Amino acid sequence: MKVECDRLNPPDGFLLVFSVVDRSSFQRVESDLRKLQEADLIRTKAVVIAANKIDLARSRSVSPQDGRCLAVSYRAKFSEISVGINHNVDELLVGLLHQIRLKSEQTGLPDTWSKHRGVWKASVKARQMLTWLLGKEDSKFKNCENLHIL
Repeated sequence: MKVECDRLNPPDGFLLVFSVVDRSSFQRVESDLRKLQEADLIRTKAVVIAANKIDLARSRSVSPQDGRCLAVSYRAKFSEISVGINHNVDELLVGLLHQIRLKSEQTGLPDTWSKHRGVWKASVKARQMLTWLLGKEDSKFKNCENLHIL
């Protein structure tokens, strides 16, 4: 993805979609998020990551936990969908619109989180490991799937 956008009139939000049966598409989304972060385009914009093709569970190469971890590390939202069977597609689109509205209403975002994203990502990985070991779900991972809150 080439990150070019009109600085005077940037988009209101970003929807990044990957296939759960194609690990390279997940890696492209991660790369695109990094580029958007470096261009300072997602700090005040809605960002939703969608995992598509969840109906192909036997061929899955990207786990839901991988998607949640990526979303939490970039302070984005995460949703699993299947366009083929129309699962969660309407909810995703309504949620994206809701996120755009919430972000546009929000003011005074802290600037420090983007500077310390490496520490934040390490913290997310540690939480993910503890969640796996202890079997308790962290609220940050639950909140990343709720498209109706920031």
